[in-house]
Amino acid sequence: MEADEILEFQVKKALEHSSGKVSLAIETKNGRIDINSHKQMKSASTIKLAVLLEAFSQIDRDLVKPYDIIRLQPEDFTQGSGVLFHLGSVKKLSFEDLLTLMIIVSDNTASNLVIRTVGIDRVNALLNRLGCNETVLGRQFMDIQAALDGLDNFTSAADLVTMLKAVDSGELLSEDSRRRVLHILKKQQLLTNLHGRIDEEDEVSVASKSGSLPGVVNDAGIFEYRGDKVYAAVLVSDSPDNHSGQEVIAEIGGYIYDWLKMQESPAG
Repeated sequence: MEADEILEFQVKKALEHSSGKVSLAIETKNGRIDINSHKQMKSASTIKLAVLLEAFSQIDRDLVKPYDIIRLQPEDFTQGSGVLFHLGSVKKLSFEDLLTLMIIVSDNTASNLVIRTVGIDRVNALLNRLGCNETVLGRQFMDIQAALDGLDNFTSAADLVTMLKAVDSGELLSEDSRRRVLHILKKQQLLTNLHGRIDEEDEVSVASKSGSLPGVVNDAGIFEYRGDKVYAAVLVSDSPDNHSGQEVIAEIGGYIYDWLKMQESPAG
């Protein structure tokens, strides 16, 4: 069997361990694995990847600057994932610091401040331009009233891979912004999903954004090893518990790691 056939076989076997709904897309240099890849699912915090792209798009257009200072008011501190809610002495941060916290620890306070700065409509307009038809930013994070009103955030594995490729292609962002976005994504601190079976010191790098809700575990990332890249997104919902979803996604991440290790280095 060829390496890509092995990868597809392994991925499908891994998904047999999942009792939930799955949306998956994995793209290598040789081809693509799509399993319900256009199925619209709850995005959880993976939607923050779209917010990050729009933020750096606005930086490129000089609508906002990375060093702009954003002041935090008491009402801005939002519960859920992240650290700012627990750091009451923090009164101001740069825009780029908020972007970093939004991604590497999925901070909801930082995310909402970024969303208010760039605008929900502009994030959705960017998604439309990218052709991400299953993805929508419907509300800010921990907005209970909006959720009760039926507003939510959605995406699909196919759309997340499109976003990752938009980051990496250089067609959407300036080279400086592209480099900054990848730097932030590679500093991810939440490492239980696609990273789960990769040692932090390994030469394989993963630039990613994950997300979770009760019964929902998602992750999307760019794997890179000696010039070879894999774009991957796995979304699992309706799991009996989040650990089950994490295990499935980590198993798939491990198989992507194995695929990369099987490739010949262009420099070799």
